[in-house]
Amino acid sequence: MLREVSRILAQLKGERFMGGLIAKAVWRQGGEMKEPEGLTVLRDRRDTVVACGRIGDTSLTLTMLLGRFNPKDIEKEIAAARAEAAKEAPGTGGRPWHTFTPQEVAEFVRAVNDVNTIHQGERPVVPGLLILEQLLQTSDYKGASNLTLKFVRPAFSGEALTIAEDSKGKFTIRGEAAFAQGSVK
Repeated sequence: MLREVSRILAQLKGERFMGGLIAKAVWRQGGEMKEPEGLTVLRDRRDTVVACGRIGDTSLTLTMLLGRFNPKDIEKEIAAARAEAAKEAPGTGGRPWHTFTPQEVAEFVRAVNDVNTIHQGERPVVPGLLILEQLLQTSDYKGASNLTLKFVRPAFSGEALTIAEDSKGKFTIRGEAAFAQGSVK
């Protein structure tokens, strides 16, 4: 179901969305939905868009930061993200989780019709919705009715990601450059 909802959100296209990154994704399944079916833009500002895609009792709401990433500067962006990650206090480390391949990224963006150029090339940015999809397929998160994921720094293909969880439904995904925090209900 996530890919179908992702296809709805991929309708947001054009120059304005190139280089855009997802800052936050909220997956909801079941319960009452206030958004109409299909695509709804909830807020549209110069550099931020909040949009919801909904099919039946499943919705995905994204907060997108527009024009933040230049794919031509990918190596520079990776180095900057690594440097930022190195400044942080070491976390709990977590357990090995997933390493996304360029082929997984290419297959996902083709399947959902995502044309953002940051998901192309030898070391593409892993789509936030691909990370979310992988989480929802993980036994610990399968059947979640509400999952929120906040992306602090992007993940790149080939980057080994770990996941650390606490007893309150919160988790952290880390990689050499990547950093995301989430919660599940």
